[in-house]
Amino acid sequence: MSYRVEGFGGTGSFDEGTSLLLTGPPALTDEQLFDVVAPRRGETTVVVTTNTSASRVAEELLDRGAAGDQVGIIDCTSQESDVDDDGVRVRQLGSPGDLTGISLEFAKLLDDEGDDARVRVGFASVSTALMYTEQQTLFRFLHVFTARISSGGMFGTFAMNPGMHDEQAYNTIRAVFDAESEVADDGVASLRGMGFEG
Repeated sequence: MSYRVEGFGGTGSFDEGTSLLLTGPPALTDEQLFDVVAPRRGETTVVVTTNTSASRVAEELLDRGAAGDQVGIIDCTSQESDVDDDGVRVRQLGSPGDLTGISLEFAKLLDDEGDDARVRVGFASVSTALMYTEQQTLFRFLHVFTARISSGGMFGTFAMNPGMHDEQAYNTIRAVFDAESEVADDGVASLRGMGFEG
């Protein structure tokens, strides 16, 4: 069963196990990411946030129709969490560079869901994480993380601002993903790669 998504010029779907890279300015990619990872009925969402407060992440997803118990957040911003909805599960870490902590908390949130869960995963943003860790370390982490998404039949969406990195770093990181969407200044997103149907 695929994951249905609004946007990219209409309604489309992504295959289970697909990881999508959203590129562009953070204000645009964040909005697109929230649109894409907002859970449908029978799904849950786990968002790793390195630059946006857990309360804003929760608010954005709840505004898009999610119920509190459909949302899990791994907050790496080191801001105090003030999420109002009791159903939203928040795990806090001290730094966007704590990749081991992200992996552990992600595994715990998945354990809460059971083996047959349909899970949308968001990561906002890869660029911030890259400021706190070495490029090769982050590349290895993303390789393992996206492999977990693939083997678990999940759907991952990762935001990145190419303007913050040199071309080599950008090309190294983008090689991890199945598909890529460039979000233009007018909010229109192009889509290329594999793992999706328009």
